[in-house]
Amino acid sequence: MNPDTPSPPSEGGRRLRAAVRTVLSPGIWLVLTSQFALAFSLHWRPAETASAEASALPILLTTTLLLLFLYLQASAFQALARSREAVSAADVVRAGRAIFSAFIWLTLKAGLSLVLILNLLIYLSLLVSGHDFKSVIEAISPWLGPLVGILAFAFVYWLPFVFVRGEFRLLPSLKASLRIARARLSHAGFLVLLVLVPVVVSAFLPAKIPVLLDFAVSVVSGILGWMAYIYCVEAVQEFVPETRSDTVA
Repeated sequence: MNPDTPSPPSEGGRRLRAAVRTVLSPGIWLVLTSQFALAFSLHWRPAETASAEASALPILLTTTLLLLFLYLQASAFQALARSREAVSAADVVRAGRAIFSAFIWLTLKAGLSLVLILNLLIYLSLLVSGHDFKSVIEAISPWLGPLVGILAFAFVYWLPFVFVRGEFRLLPSLKASLRIARARLSHAGFLVLLVLVPVVVSAFLPAKIPVLLDFAVSVVSGILGWMAYIYCVEAVQEFVPETRSDTVA
């Protein structure tokens, strides 16, 4: 080994770096702010006596905030994958221009694939159980949250791989992320804490909780999610040493 080549960080060092980069990155806080603004806009309801223009305003605002959030999220993913330091708000605003359309297309493909799989599972449940559609949905609904959490954990290296390698094809990136997850299975405990524990905690919270508590839980979950992303980005950068490709397909 070349003595001038820096050795990879220890597991503890990688975890600490993920926490520090998350907290000290203004760009991440910008994304979280846009996410919370989007969440609050979804709860905005105009008065029943409002005009048609006023009634359409929440829809327009929510659509605008959704696009802004998606852009900032993609930009933050890109900026964090290109740097090993904290990222500024300006970095996040600039970074997404080249990859936003590819990210949206990838997100649509992933979302449609998930919907297709869920519909197939519901259809199979109808055939096997003999129950009506409403009964099957009521039986499945409590498990959707935990299922999403399990999928997020299983594919936790997916978006880090996508942005580190510039690989925006759905199936190749999913397969590669699973290979990395399998190879790093012995280090999965930290990711369980970051990804699965918030899902378990949310499952035990009552349906209606105070707004401030809901906001606090969302902040903590968001921070832990970004810590998981940064941790996985650095792991992918070391696991896949090839030169980054800037080609998006």
